[in-house]
Amino acid sequence: MARRYSYDLRMKIFKAVDDGLSIVKACKIFNISRNTIYRWKHLKRETGDIKAKPYGPAKGYNAKIDLKEFEELIINHHDKTAKELSIILGNRLQRTRINYYRKLLGYTYKKTHFHPKRDTVLRDEFIEKIKQISKENLVFIDESGIEDNDCREYGWSIKGTRCYGNKAYQHKSRVSMIAGLCNNQIIAPVIFEGNCNKAIFTTYVETILIKELRPGQIVIMDNINFHKNNTIKVLIESVGCSILFLPTYSPDLNPIEHYWFKIKNEIRKVTAQFKDISIAVEHVMKFI
Repeated sequence: MARRYSYDLRMKIFKAVDDGLSIVKACKIFNISRNTIYRWKHLKRETGDIKAKPYGPAKGYNAKIDLKEFEELIINHHDKTAKELSIILGNRLQRTRINYYRKLLGYTYKKTHFHPKRDTVLRDEFIEKIKQISKENLVFIDESGIEDNDCREYGWSIKGTRCYGNKAYQHKSRVSMIAGLCNNQIIAPVIFEGNCNKAIFTTYVETILIKELRPGQIVIMDNINFHKNNTIKVLIESVGCSILFLPTYSPDLNPIEHYWFKIKNEIRKVTAQFKDISIAVEHVMKFI
């Protein structure tokens, strides 16, 4: 730990310099470095005093938090600034730590989008409805996909220089994924090549999803055409469950959307390790 000078000694040295003693001579007489004196001069300009700052982290710097709870907070308040989140947390965390944890969890700041035709009344009704249902009985279903030429788009390089990497601009295939989210756990995942359609989704529900559902659960998904297939309704109701469709133009109300972001980000990290994108996807899905 660096040597700590008393306030009296600081004042004595500072007064000698103010009275005309050169900084070079002051350094020799008091056996201190020039940087120390310059630092004190800067401190006095900034604070009006040369009193040493207290040791130890600032309030909230080392506050321990549960990362899962913190991520739920981000998901529920995705448009809040670090200052606003700090207030919600009772000022337990400084803004710098909030930004650090957001980055640690893989979140980046981006523009929010919403469809101008979405119905706010229906959205509010939907939100209120699912609030009355326990998390264990909510099963959110969604599809996503990734191209075989998808890769990391950012990397580190010296300031002022470009960061270069390799990317195949002509993709040959697409790997799609379907999964459910229940009580913050991914369930019934499946991957396949190509795009999802009515036949594939119906087969997924019949052979995979209904085997993991429990009576009384509500399956929530967006209202695209092949989700509203009557066969799917019959299959889900056959195991004592029901369907609830998201309001139109409201994919943001499906929390599994946030998981897809994390999953695809993990896939991009390991793509270079596998010859086939489908193997990379399968590898990541095993650990979700």
